[in-house]
Amino acid sequence: MKFLLVFLMFCCVSSYAQDDLKFGDTATTNKNPTYEPKNKERKKKRPIQWIKNDSDGLLTGNKCMQDVMDEMGFEYLIQIKGQPGYKSELGRLAHNLTAKIGIMFRNGPFWKFRLKKERNECREKTGDFVG
Repeated sequence: MKFLLVFLMFCCVSSYAQDDLKFGDTATTNKNPTYEPKNKERKKKRPIQWIKNDSDGLLTGNKCMQDVMDEMGFEYLIQIKGQPGYKSELGRLAHNLTAKIGIMFRNGPFWKFRLKKERNECREKTGDFVG
């Protein structure tokens, strides 16, 4: 008797919950959805800093290259030896190792090939050749 009562209550509760469920009511499944998603502004991820000793070949002032770096989620940090805040060689290597691992998780394992390709394309588009 106890199990029959629990079963009947379960059936009543589950049938009540199913009445409100509407399939095909989102923007991806219906042309006129009644459901309107909340437009939340997503938090922008903080760019990963990649420490370099010099700026040769980085195209740091190039707008095209800046867009590529923003898309990939990193930025170059130029630190000249003797400058305040300069990391030791071992500290820089350790920091760059973790930075490159973080960039790999954001962009996939072949991110360096894509970066090199897009750097060359930016160089061609803007005529930013040296020599």
